[in-house]
Amino acid sequence: MSPAQSFFQRLLPGLVVARFDDFLATRGSVAFEVRGPTGGRWTFHFADPDPIREGFDEAADLCLVFDADAFAAFVEGSLDAPDAVARGAVTARGDVELLGALGVLLMPLQRDNLGWDAT
Repeated sequence: MSPAQSFFQRLLPGLVVARFDDFLATRGSVAFEVRGPTGGRWTFHFADPDPIREGFDEAADLCLVFDADAFAAFVEGSLDAPDAVARGAVTARGDVELLGALGVLLMPLQRDNLGWDAT
């Protein structure tokens, strides 16, 4: 399983369960594309009991495209977003405030690593 698959299929669902009320309080959706052979496409819906779906929903409130390294840095909490955008490692379209909300919700993952195992 690739790091991106592991994040969207195992880690993020566990975090949503652990912080369901926090996720439920946020409205909107974020479409993710992680480029490269180990990437993929997913759409995350904040206030939804089944929040993660495979595929890139062009109508999402925020659409993000990452290269594999930038996505790994995002998950770890070490992404320098302005630099990543300037180098073309990340592109964003839509409500970028949702990225901040997602970042806050991912903080326990980034701080505690919650068993993050990308393999």
